[in-house]
Amino acid sequence: MINSIKLTAFVICFSTFTIMANAAKQNTCPHLLTNSSMVVNIEGKFINEERNRTNLSIEWRHHNNTLDTFFVNLYDSPSFRFITSGSYRYMEIGENKIKRQLGLHHLKENIGKTPLKLDDLELLANGYFKCPDSTKQKPSNNVLATANSMMWWSLVIDSLPHPDKAVMHGAQKTSRYFAISNWKSYAGEQLPTLVNIASNDYSGNIWIRSAYPAHALESDPLRTPSVKPKILLPVPKLFGRIAMEGERKIPLILKLNKQLLGE
Repeated sequence: MINSIKLTAFVICFSTFTIMANAAKQNTCPHLLTNSSMVVNIEGKFINEERNRTNLSIEWRHHNNTLDTFFVNLYDSPSFRFITSGSYRYMEIGENKIKRQLGLHHLKENIGKTPLKLDDLELLANGYFKCPDSTKQKPSNNVLATANSMMWWSLVIDSLPHPDKAVMHGAQKTSRYFAISNWKSYAGEQLPTLVNIASNDYSGNIWIRSAYPAHALESDPLRTPSVKPKILLPVPKLFGRIAMEGERKIPLILKLNKQLLGE
């Protein structure tokens, strides 16, 4: 009898969880920074919570139908790759590509010693936000509530589609402020060129170094080092230890001695 009650309770809980998960999935409205498969190179410099200078560079490979990959290069911590599909994610750390599976709770971790979080990459890649409440007569289009974020609850922007200012509110009464200097077209996609980021504990700047379609990955002139043409010099012939070109000529003094000895 007790076992049957436990089984019934488990079935009810599982069914409720499934219904809530499906409802949450149906009410998710992705808001992506770019809708195209692109490669975006990002640079960032910060004063972190410890009042130390720190920076990073990120190559974000965004794909519509496959996994998103972030190549994160840090100058004071091991570099890594962050790969996410939205439903699962993992990291490859260092040159040996040590694999680390990540759960949702891991997204609260900082990226190296910078103030950025792994959750920022997850949100940037998948853009999971809740759909506006259709029951409200005047739904607020400039308030975006995050759907699957472990760190942030909402993103408030001043205008659409290209805001100048934005605020993120999150766990432990955390707030982050953005001031966007300019928007620029990269291969038909409008992206912010320079973003000032600040909170009560840190500040910094993030800017886009370059961006281009994913199929033109090798076209970034800043990623491809310039190769100088090799200059081919004539190889000198060796005679003893002295490098000389052509046959060695007999010095004049030896010619005179030969004439004197021959007489």
